[in-house]
Amino acid sequence: MDASARSEKSRPVPAAGDVLQFAESDYCYGSGPLVLRVTGVSADLGSHPRLEWLSLRGVELLGDGSIGPERQVLVRTSALQRAA
Repeated sequence: MDASARSEKSRPVPAAGDVLQFAESDYCYGSGPLVLRVTGVSADLGSHPRLEWLSLRGVELLGDGSIGPERQVLVRTSALQRAA
C-alpha cells in the first residue's frame, strides 16, 4: 500500500453527532464558514476511499450558538481532516 492510499484510508469518517467546521471553499452552495452537527452521511469512505466530495446532512450551528436550519451539503473529503 503506497502513502497516498494510507492517507486516504486514514481520513476521519464523520458520524452522527460530530460537529464539523468548513471554510466556504470546502463546501458547495453556501457563503461563509459553516459549522454543522452531522445527522447523516451518504457514502462510506471506508468502501470508497477515493471520493472527492461527500454529502452530509446536519443542523447548522449559528455564530451566536443557536441552532439553525437543517442542511444537506457537499463537502470536500480533503477538508474532513482539517474539520475534525
